[in-house]
Amino acid sequence: MILPLLERAARRAALADAVHKTDETTTVTFVDGCPVGARTTLYQGVNLRVVSEGRAGTAGSVVEDPDDLLDRALASAALGEPTSLSLPRQAALPSVVTHVPRAAAATLAELADLGHLVRDRLGSERVNLGLTIERSLGQVRVANTAGLDAEYDVSLVVFAVQAARQQEGRRLVVEAALAGADLPSLTDLELLVAMLRQRFAWAERNAEAPMGRQRVGFLPTALPPLLAAVEQALVGKAALHGGSPLARQRGARAYSELLTLVDDPLLDGRPGSRPLDDEGVTSRRLPLVETGQVAGIIYDLETAGRVGATPTGHGRRSTFAKPQAACTNLVLEAGAASWDDILATIGDGLVVEQLRPGTHADMMGGTFALPAALAWRVQGGEIVGLVPEVTVAGNVHDLLARLLAVGRDLMWVGSRAMPPVVVDGVSVF
Repeated sequence: MILPLLERAARRAALADAVHKTDETTTVTFVDGCPVGARTTLYQGVNLRVVSEGRAGTAGSVVEDPDDLLDRALASAALGEPTSLSLPRQAALPSVVTHVPRAAAATLAELADLGHLVRDRLGSERVNLGLTIERSLGQVRVANTAGLDAEYDVSLVVFAVQAARQQEGRRLVVEAALAGADLPSLTDLELLVAMLRQRFAWAERNAEAPMGRQRVGFLPTALPPLLAAVEQALVGKAALHGGSPLARQRGARAYSELLTLVDDPLLDGRPGSRPLDDEGVTSRRLPLVETGQVAGIIYDLETAGRVGATPTGHGRRSTFAKPQAACTNLVLEAGAASWDDILATIGDGLVVEQLRPGTHADMMGGTFALPAALAWRVQGGEIVGLVPEVTVAGNVHDLLARLLAVGRDLMWVGSRAMPPVVVDGVSVF
């Protein structure tokens, strides 16, 4: 559909581009450790953008009706904003693994066997175990009226675990997940099981939470909700409209020297990996923060054109929305601290493992107050027990300027690779 669509668009618009995405997702679900269901869903969608009389418009469809889709995109352009969009041309694509044949060929029974393995390993823990194994296979094709036509295949396997135990009137829930283009390895599954066992061992004792301003260690599973403020502040649209607190500091130190943040779509087999973005711009590794200094801003085509910047290959398109800039694989680079060093740096404080979703008072500005759904008391550099639910609060940008330690072990949480970190001055209440 995509090439006939663009041929029609070329006759009625100054320029046009489109992305066509297909997806087949198979999901296996376990409840209380037992498989209870499996299903497969199919999806395909096209997003079309046109520029007509200097204005851009977009439209999307899940059915093959190119004339209707083009009519709606042109109608959108009539009401759109002026743009100076410049489309990328055909170019050699970098090599990156986005599809693994072993994962694509896995049968329903083989996917279920992953759940059986983890269930059997945790059988002695007396937990209510929920498991979801989701395997998605798809293709992304990007083309435009400047001659670009490129596609790549995608496989993604997400293995998610929720282990729960009733303990002294409280339902303790520990969650973990693995995600990548391939099936999780036996080693990765064993490490996941070991982590869950350790958490339940730590939870054998309860402890009082310290209140007030504390040293707090945030584990990788707790960092994505906090780093969302940094991600948003590094988006070109935020810089264009003056809302980003980081755009004004480009080239200057905003954070601790311990912090280096990179967006890398060229890492093999990771959830955000791709050879080009949804607008056809070739992917590349982009440093965002280097030893505390703001080094890069991410752009889609439209925003880059407005500010005279080079597109960074971060355009993302869903079927029905206009392109937006978004990170791919965000990596907070590892530091030198071992796990014992992390605990010793905290000394007397908290380790936060899971944050509940909440409302940020000032998302881009970094102000937050979020309940810690799972947190551990640290005394004398050792974890001494599970604390009741508390709220942690502060300003992400200020706290990242007060990093005390960055762990040496990275953990992938979806498309985010994070080590544990320790920050000073987190409000706990």
